[in-house]
Amino acid sequence: MGLIGKTTEEKIWNFLKSKGLSDYGAAGLMGNLFAESGLNPQNLQNSYEKKLGHTDASYTAAVDNGSYKNFARDAAGYGLAQWTYWSRKQALLNHAKQAGVSIADLNMQLGFLWE
Repeated sequence: MGLIGKTTEEKIWNFLKSKGLSDYGAAGLMGNLFAESGLNPQNLQNSYEKKLGHTDASYTAAVDNGSYKNFARDAAGYGLAQWTYWSRKQALLNHAKQAGVSIADLNMQLGFLWE
C-alpha cells in the first residue's frame, strides 16, 4: 500500500487515520514519534552517532548493504519510534528484509509500528 500525502507528516497522519485512529489519537501518536525522531524514519539516536561513527544516512546504508552487522545489538535507537531493544530492532530488520526495502522505509516502519 502506498502512503498518501506530499509530506512525511501528511503520510503518517493519513496512515494513522486509515487505521481508524481519531484525530486525537493520531495527533498523540505523532507527537510521541516527533519527540523520538523528529518524524525521521532514518534517525539514528544522536548520542550514538559519534560513538558508532555514523550519520543517519551512513548507518542506514551500512545496515542495508550488510556491512554493519550489529544493528540489533548495538542499543542505539533507530527510526520513527527510536526502537532500541534488540528484539524489536531484529524484528524491524527482518520486516524490512521481508519487504525488500531499506530499514528507513517510511511505509515499512509504519506497518511495523502498527503491528
